[in-house]
Amino acid sequence: MKLKILLLLLSFQIGFSQNTFPYPENASIGIGTVTPQAKLHVNNGDNSYGTILANSNEAAFSLYAKSLFTQPIYTESFRLGLKYNDVENNGFISFYRGASVNGGFLGFSTNGEERVSIITNGNVGIGTKTPESRLSVAGSLTINGSLSNTLQRPLITAGTLENGEIRGYSGAGNAYDDGFLRLSAGAGTSSYVKSFIDLSGYSTVPDMNGNIIFGTYGSERMRIDRNGYVSIGTKAPDALLTVNGTIHSSEVKVNLNFPAPDYVFKEDYNLRSLQDVENYIKENSHLPEIPSAKEFEKNGINVSEMNMALLKKIEELTLYVIEMKKDISMLKQENELLKSTK
Repeated sequence: MKLKILLLLLSFQIGFSQNTFPYPENASIGIGTVTPQAKLHVNNGDNSYGTILANSNEAAFSLYAKSLFTQPIYTESFRLGLKYNDVENNGFISFYRGASVNGGFLGFSTNGEERVSIITNGNVGIGTKTPESRLSVAGSLTINGSLSNTLQRPLITAGTLENGEIRGYSGAGNAYDDGFLRLSAGAGTSSYVKSFIDLSGYSTVPDMNGNIIFGTYGSERMRIDRNGYVSIGTKAPDALLTVNGTIHSSEVKVNLNFPAPDYVFKEDYNLRSLQDVENYIKENSHLPEIPSAKEFEKNGINVSEMNMALLKKIEELTLYVIEMKKDISMLKQENELLKSTK
């Protein structure tokens, strides 16, 4: 009996001597393995996750996982997770090195479902494991505008508004004005089906200089330039609204910057004689005070000015008709008088 106790103590002493304190600085500790490959190497031996439980108010440490597979999908993987009542799926972080040297994947999960993914090229996915851009969101996106319906619109300031603003800025840095932002939909396989809105900051390229572009089916449809001019069907607006095409409206209201030509009916108005009008037409091939065909082709038509000019001619024509009616009435009277004297 004494011999058995002595052998047991000797065995315990030999085993414990390998982990005496203080431990040598260049040594490694293995749990589940006799050939530790790091300062602390945990090996379950069945290709499942090893578990480390650390209780500490303040702790900073690095953990490394080595795969036991020879040709797995992910050559190395590691998980940091929370465990409560033997349930591990409350929340965890997964690390995968990937099959290539430069491969890698980082996933954040809650309730056993992966919520955020960072893939090899640095793209981040929320709700998706295959982000196709720097940030891909499978779902809706909410931005806190920080304002209620009783507050004024925020002032336009330098930089980015603290809440409620999405800003695309220059590749040279956040402090530069030559930013660009595109909102788009469509064009998964063909660029011509894309709808988009382009917002451009300062640029030395005129087409990109401080404007907003609206496009459908891969083509620009409308733009607002840096002067506030709006164009539809053209990239070069030369007025507050420039339209290259047909306008269909149930009503158009035009404000006048000059008086309507009712002055034609005043007694002191100098009405041209019909002979003067005839001579002017023979010489110029158009009515007086009305542009010629060449001027129309060159400058177009100002709707308000043209309508008032035509109204003036109608009013003058009315005066001519009234005068002609008076002349005809006088001729009728003279004719009746001549008939009565015969």
